[in-house]
Amino acid sequence: MSPPRSIRAAHLTEPADAAQRRFLSSYRLLADVPGFWRLATIGMASKLPPSMAGLSLLLLVGRDHSYGTAGLAVSGLAIGQGATAPLRGRLIDRHSPGPVLLGCLAVHLTATLVLVLVVRGGGSASAILTLASAMGASAPPVTMMMRSVWHRSTGSSADDAVDGSTDTRMLATAMALDSSMMATALITGPVLASWLSLSVSPVVPFAVVALLTTATVGLLVNSAGPPPRSARSGHRLGPLASPPLRSLLAADALFVMAVTAVDVVLPIYAREDHAAGFTGLYLGVLSVGSVLGSLALGAVPNLLSPRGRKISVLLCVFAVGTGALTWATEVSPLAVLLVCPLAGLVIGCTFATLRTTGGGLAPEGRVTETMSWLSSLDMAGGAIGAAVFAHIAAEQGSRTALLWVPAVVLVAAVVSWNTRARTP
Repeated sequence: MSPPRSIRAAHLTEPADAAQRRFLSSYRLLADVPGFWRLATIGMASKLPPSMAGLSLLLLVGRDHSYGTAGLAVSGLAIGQGATAPLRGRLIDRHSPGPVLLGCLAVHLTATLVLVLVVRGGGSASAILTLASAMGASAPPVTMMMRSVWHRSTGSSADDAVDGSTDTRMLATAMALDSSMMATALITGPVLASWLSLSVSPVVPFAVVALLTTATVGLLVNSAGPPPRSARSGHRLGPLASPPLRSLLAADALFVMAVTAVDVVLPIYAREDHAAGFTGLYLGVLSVGSVLGSLALGAVPNLLSPRGRKISVLLCVFAVGTGALTWATEVSPLAVLLVCPLAGLVIGCTFATLRTTGGGLAPEGRVTETMSWLSSLDMAGGAIGAAVFAHIAAEQGSRTALLWVPAVVLVAAVVSWNTRARTP
């Protein structure tokens, strides 16, 4: 799925300064990749099911059971996804993706159908939790695989990651686009899930999720050629054997912990200051800022290149943004709302940079597994961030909790300081 040599040669021979001066030149280069619109469609469609699943499950189980049971079911779904993501990624890298994706899809759809039947039939909490975990553990890794597909379709390699070639600039723009799609899905997915659950039926979102998942798997199976096979004789730890990758994963977990902390603490702050009406606006504006930041910085792909210490710089900028949010809470709820988009601007491009760098550090033939580890660390960091910062906010107040967020981000910046792509 790499671009034809003629296309790539034309891009490489174009003067770099002229290409950079052209408006949205990076996106135009990416759009010239054969099959771009098909891949972009699959990418966007693949982001909606995971963004809808959690809230859909909460509303379905919460209708006939306690919200405590519903919350545990959502946790089981997330644990199932996070715990098995690296295994599913390794299977994709080692085998033809078609059988792996179709096998996961069959188990996932079966677990989803049985879960809905058990919940509607008044089944036990233990059965619901088991099925929710199975539903998460068997989810087809389409979102993770799409990132490795972008790597192959842009023709990027580890050597490219070092020399800053056109291929790597296209990959950086693709990762920024992927990140903006995810942020968009995190806005639209829950809205769609809640509307369908409350206005139509709590079962309908599961039908939509199943349809979208089946469609994206079918499209990806027909679009993706066989990936480079990972070496069975490689280190048994796979990507975790690489010290730079371990540092990247740790920085990713800390970053997601901080982002989740902001998402959790801001609604608590709004309630404490008797401004509950701002809650949805805070989270929505943060997400919109993330989308715009990803798209804007994707137009400057060298900024998203794995060379140097881009991750640490972006994390430091995010630390400044979260510090500004903390200051704004001392002013007024409206001041917080005005600062939210500025704090959100760097979130999406930091996610994109983490994944671009992760792809450059991935062992040969193990890009999907590496992306799966990043996904697992996202979930782990989010879970820890939600639990820890909700507890701090409840015990010491939302402002105190927000004060700790920049500290976590700065620790992530230090951890990622020496994380660079491989050199030839």
